[in-house]
Amino acid sequence: MSAVRDHVQRHGHKWVGAGVGLCCSFLMAREGYVPVAHHQSIDPSNVITWCFGRTNYDDSSVAAGTRFSKEDCKQELMDDLMNRYGPPIQACIPQFVTYGPHRQAALVSAGYNLGAARICNSSVGQRLRAGDVKGGCAALLAYVYGNGVKLPGLVKRRQAEYEMCERED
Repeated sequence: MSAVRDHVQRHGHKWVGAGVGLCCSFLMAREGYVPVAHHQSIDPSNVITWCFGRTNYDDSSVAAGTRFSKEDCKQELMDDLMNRYGPPIQACIPQFVTYGPHRQAALVSAGYNLGAARICNSSVGQRLRAGDVKGGCAALLAYVYGNGVKLPGLVKRRQAEYEMCERED
């Protein structure tokens, strides 16, 4: 993670403004508000989910049954997008700072769901770094499986992320 910190120190937080707001709204609508931390049947047995898709991978101190207000959940989501998911993607895809807010939001949304490292190390990141925006955006469409099963919800989400990624604005 020190490479991310170094990048942000050199270049600043460029993942701000409209892209963060778009991503936050998109994720709130897609993830849904879960006020009480609990295990969801679609997740591996050791995963607890709360708020707008946060899991114990994000914060291992949260126990099942913990309650959260919607306002606290939105603030946690914004903090995560600004400090945890946006910066690694900004660091691994140098062109990220030149993208419009819709493309930034699409990439960070996918990173929020899959992990920023997966975006960076996959064909999504490889193609974007090579300047192949269309190919990088299209590569998002491959990530529609959960526990080896193609999930209709992920198909819809990736299609929406792909459409945002394709936008120039």
